[in-house]
Amino acid sequence: MKYFLFLFLLVCFCSCSHTGTTESNGAYSTNPTVKDDVAKKISSANGIILGAIDYKLYENDSLIIDSHEKGKSAECFTMASLEGDTISITGFMGMFAGFGYTIELYRDTCIIRHFSKSDAEIYKLNKNDSLEFGVSVPCKTYSLMLAQKPSFKKGEIVEGIIELTSDEYYEVANGVERKYKMQLKSWFKTQPLESPAAQMIRDHEEEINKK
Repeated sequence: MKYFLFLFLLVCFCSCSHTGTTESNGAYSTNPTVKDDVAKKISSANGIILGAIDYKLYENDSLIIDSHEKGKSAECFTMASLEGDTISITGFMGMFAGFGYTIELYRDTCIIRHFSKSDAEIYKLNKNDSLEFGVSVPCKTYSLMLAQKPSFKKGEIVEGIIELTSDEYYEVANGVERKYKMQLKSWFKTQPLESPAAQMIRDHEEEINKK
């Protein structure tokens, strides 16, 4: 049951990650030493690999949350899928509401975005946009370093470090509009790559076989 809930949450978060305009692809880099850095930060629970994240949230240009002040990185969920020549990676904190990042990884380029999602229609990317449950935000700057260049094959594990600073976006709650910006750094290691549909079928078969 936990696998279906996890997959459902992934779909909920990814549903807001493809809205807005698509920016040009950017480059990523590789460095084998990243593998050691990632190993020091990630953890696992109930067979699910958990990434680590440090983040700073700015409201109306003022820093209101700095997770690094606690002296320990927060845990975050990480999910990935492989569709043809594209690896999609989502890292997120929260359940039905929360925030995170998405990576669309191609052979030599990638698209990085920050997202935030709520159970109410409170977000908008631009000041004159309509309010939505979630917002997908382009990045002012980003850095993506992988332990090795992906081969884009089923069963592959991808791990790396992502850093980003998002563009500004807006939240309207209780009639008050606020401007936000996110900075984050995350260490991630994905489960073996396959499409979400294939994973659901495999997990369902495993549950049946246990009975």
